[in-house]
Amino acid sequence: MPAIASLEDLKAAQKDLLEAKYLDELKAVFKKWRRISWKNVCKLWLQERTPEQLKGEGNENTNSRFKA
Repeated sequence: MPAIASLEDLKAAQKDLLEAKYLDELKAVFKKWRRISWKNVCKLWLQERTPEQLKGEGNENTNSRFKA
């Protein structure tokens, strides 16, 4: 199911997450972007999904369990 958040919000959240270097910064980023869901924030932070994949716009299969 595609993320409800806009692609722009997902990209901005990903940028903020990857730029956070200290725990306090990371906490602030999580609070700022909690509206896009904790699950999506974590996927972006752990680099498990791109914003495009979360929106269902990625060309590759987003579920690695089904990859050959």
